[in-house]
Formats: sequence, structure tokens, C-alpha cells
Amino acid sequence: MEVDDTVGKIYKGFSEASKQQFNQAVSLMVKKAVNDETFAEYSKLLDDAGNEAVKNGLTPELLEAILADND
Repeated sequence: MEVDDTVGKIYKGFSEASKQQFNQAVSLMVKKAVNDETFAEYSKLLDDAGNEAVKNGLTPELLEAILADND
């Protein structure tokens, strides 16, 4: 799967456990999209992924720092 440079750099910085969680989340999102799930369900899936990232310690400030680091 192709992604932009920023996403690629962020992904490379993930731990192996985080990579596995990320891969599972992306896989699920793609499956849902392919199966013509409704926008509300897809939106909930994205919200759940975001909530999981926050639960694992991602803050807006940390995300901003990561993105700024990868420019």
C-alpha cells in the first residue's frame, strides 16, 4: 500500500506492537470500505482508531511534534 512520506516516516518509528495494531486497524478499515459499509460505520471505525491512539499515549502535541519532525 502506498502512503505519503510523512505517514511512512511515522510508521517506521512505531514499535513492532504498534505496527501490528496499526496494520490490523488499516486492514479492518479497508475491508469495511470494500464491503460498502455506511459512512457512519466507517466514521465510527476511524473514531475508534483515534481513541485507541489516544489511549496508547498519542496527544495532539505529540502528533504535531512527530509531523514537524518528519518535514
